[in-house]
Amino acid sequence: MKNPTRFPLLAKALGWLLLHLLILGLGFFLFVRWQLGMGLESLLSGSAGERLSGFGDAVVARISDLPPSEWNSEIAKLAAEKQVTAALFDAPRATPHPWTVPPNVINRARAAMPPRQPDFRPPRRPEGPPPLPEFDDPGMRPPPAGVPGDAPGDAPANAPKSKPVFLLRGDHGDGYWAGVLMHLPPMPGRPPRPAMLLLVRSERLDGSGMFFDYQPWLWGGLAVLLLSLAFWTPFVLGISRYLRRLTAAADRIAAGHFQISLPPGGNDEIGNLGRAIETMAARLDHLVSGQKRFLGDAAHELCAPLARIRTGLGILEMQTAGKDSAAISSIESDVAELASLVNEILAFSRAGNRSLALRETALESLVRDVVARESADADVIISIPSGLTVRSDPSLLGRAIGNLIRNAAIHAGPHPKVTIHAAESADEVSISITDDGPGVPADELPRIFEPFYRVDRSRSRDTGGSGLGLAIVRGAVETCGGEAIASLAESGGLRVTLRLPKHPPAPQG
Repeated sequence: MKNPTRFPLLAKALGWLLLHLLILGLGFFLFVRWQLGMGLESLLSGSAGERLSGFGDAVVARISDLPPSEWNSEIAKLAAEKQVTAALFDAPRATPHPWTVPPNVINRARAAMPPRQPDFRPPRRPEGPPPLPEFDDPGMRPPPAGVPGDAPGDAPANAPKSKPVFLLRGDHGDGYWAGVLMHLPPMPGRPPRPAMLLLVRSERLDGSGMFFDYQPWLWGGLAVLLLSLAFWTPFVLGISRYLRRLTAAADRIAAGHFQISLPPGGNDEIGNLGRAIETMAARLDHLVSGQKRFLGDAAHELCAPLARIRTGLGILEMQTAGKDSAAISSIESDVAELASLVNEILAFSRAGNRSLALRETALESLVRDVVARESADADVIISIPSGLTVRSDPSLLGRAIGNLIRNAAIHAGPHPKVTIHAAESADEVSISITDDGPGVPADELPRIFEPFYRVDRSRSRDTGGSGLGLAIVRGAVETCGGEAIASLAESGGLRVTLRLPKHPPAPQG
């Protein structure tokens, strides 16, 4: 069955954050659509209205002293600076220069224009020289030269401000149109000039920032995004980092390393989980150490009666003078097997409970000594770089390699072929011992290092071994700061790799 895809907690949290921001963005989009659905003129009550009003006042200031024939050309220059187009709307002709206006914009512009005043006719002058005006009221005296409002291009201070009156989209998508009602200042000695309507057109809704300014919304969205990341990311990173440490600690416990230390967590469920894992590891370490001490003490206590039994058997054999020698030999064989089992139990209990003597050891020399001692019936091929050293306890490492060679001699068939290969990397030295036997089932590999575990469930004498050989291998290597890993070789045999760090940790006190 294929394993389902796994996603880290950090990826899930960031995914939820992204979904959260997308939902916020969708809500904002729907809000804008709803607002625009109420009519584009709702934008005129905000900053868009102020910008259009300012643009209208600038047009008034620019054209107030120009003849009408130059108005649209001057307005076009101002509009080009704003990246829009603009021109005056001539209501009687309904044809502003220089474009064709959609019908809905013409109708809206006509409705926005104030009613035209009747034509002004100056009163008839009386015959004779005009009387000199008398200004008894100071407020009626003409302003002196240089008063603001009389300079060319400046609107009088009391002139009405330009006012945007509509904003809509042209028929058939023909651009976006705004109408601004303007009031030109009166000419000296002439009647007030009628209000005029300025049409401003843009292909886009934003009107190059005049109708609708996207930048504040973009900056606001970016600020929301950055604030969300600033608030969420440290929290999520802290949780995922602590969970990774908990996972690493659980993996160490599963591998038999119970001396773990976790950073203090918070007063929440994750912090409680970390403290519970530390407590569990301490209890497991106490139980496993107690089990090994019990096995060692029991085996040690069995040594004395076994020695006495073997001595008694020797005396008995001398007294019988050859009678019942077969029965006595069988008893001696059983006692020898029991003594061997007791010795292995002692070796297993001492593998992880002894003081270390770590030193730099020439690996090739150590392996050759072990092979000369253990490989009576095995063909051993040694492939170790000359001069390769490893920092370990030579007696423990030698016992581990010797047990693997004996294991191959017992289970790989007659005259097995064993290959010992070593390699060095930046952080560790790996030693692989491979036999050409039948190997073990793949699902049995994780358990072959367990004490008293045997692939052959019968546990008969003919199958050989006590089930402690590989457990002693793992205990010896882990005591040196390394690990033992079992796998199947390409030829089908069993391969055990011993990985030893170049700088093993200091032994626990």
